Amino acid sequence: MLPRRLRRLTSARRKALLLTLVSLLGWSLWNGFRKYEHPWGDLSKGRFTDHFSHMNAARLFPRMRLDIWRVPIANKFRQLTSEELDAAPSDVRAGGSMTGGVFYVPGWPKDKPLAIGWSQKTRMYPPGDMLLVAPIAALYHYTSLSLTGACRMLIGWFIVLAHAALFFFFLNYFEGKRSGIDWLAGFLVYSHVMYWTLEGFYDAAAIVPLVVCARYLARRRGLTAGVAYSVAALLHFRAFFQAPWALWALGSMLRNRFWRGLRPRHYVAIGVALLCAAASLLAFWLDWESLRHVYINNPLRSASSPHDKAQGWNLEVVLAVCALAFIASRAWLDLLSLAWLGFIAFTLREFYYWHILISTAWIAAPASRPMVRAVRLAFLVTTVAILFRDPFAPEWLWMLRKG
Repeated sequence: MLPRRLRRLTSARRKALLLTLVSLLGWSLWNGFRKYEHPWGDLSKGRFTDHFSHMNAARLFPRMRLDIWRVPIANKFRQLTSEELDAAPSDVRAGGSMTGGVFYVPGWPKDKPLAIGWSQKTRMYPPGDMLLVAPIAALYHYTSLSLTGACRMLIGWFIVLAHAALFFFFLNYFEGKRSGIDWLAGFLVYSHVMYWTLEGFYDAAAIVPLVVCARYLARRRGLTAGVAYSVAALLHFRAFFQAPWALWALGSMLRNRFWRGLRPRHYVAIGVALLCAAASLLAFWLDWESLRHVYINNPLRSASSPHDKAQGWNLEVVLAVCALAFIASRAWLDLLSLAWLGFIAFTLREFYYWHILISTAWIAAPASRPMVRAVRLAFLVTTVAILFRDPFAPEWLWMLRKG
């Protein structure tokens, strides 16, 4: 007879897996059979380009190599002329959004030029984003697959990755003592993750190793947590929003004197972590000059009006209240995470609605008390409301809207 705790955990995994598979099947069928009202397939019908921009960056990387993080694409290649664009397939003529364009790359198929967004910037993603979409990029480049078909495949793949992240949110719900806060957090995370995934964002892929990292931190397995965090950093720079977790993992390793019990598999794990971290940090260092000069749209950074200053004061109050709650709960890692996220909120130059998506991994992290999770949720909700001037409900609760 299995112990009661083990039976509960096994049951939680089964419930989480079943719910994940049902949701995955539903969204995959919806994406597979729906009629695209715009070639890009995003919910906003031609607003977001990240999915095929990542794919085309993967196609371009063998030619540009490290320059992809040093030189804007618009400075490297010319845009198609109006005659060339008219001769391109109709889905390619949709362009690369107002932030990008369609570019001529010597030697590429004439019907598959480089359509990409944010072409005036260097690629501000670590190598992992290109690794994730490399198979689809190869299919698009070397077969008759259309851009519309590639977009459908990309969003389908992102749906799979999003559900890998959602599995851990469901597992967290079923493993713990469920409360109204857990239900609310689950719904908000689910709607937020699925909304931005269907808009073509792959960010949920980085949530998976971050949640794994948090779970192993709770078990005081610093090496495994550190490897998971390094994988997240390879996938997305915004994993740095949870940088205190990496420091906590290192501290756990040092406290446990990890070097005393090293085995061959541990050396492999350390090598993987160092390789992932080095690749991410190298790309970040190459990107740094561009990151330092991006347009400032963060109201907390500019604080150019009384309204912006009032927003800053409001967030400072929220930070103070949340910090006191974490201190009362002795949630020291949460306190450190809060301080770092607060610093980021006030110093980051560029902030968009989806930038907080990866930090929802914090909500899925194990919590010593229900109040800890409630404070995490309250902080993220109020930060989004303050930074983005209350588009929070329309973006997160999109499934409740009509039309």
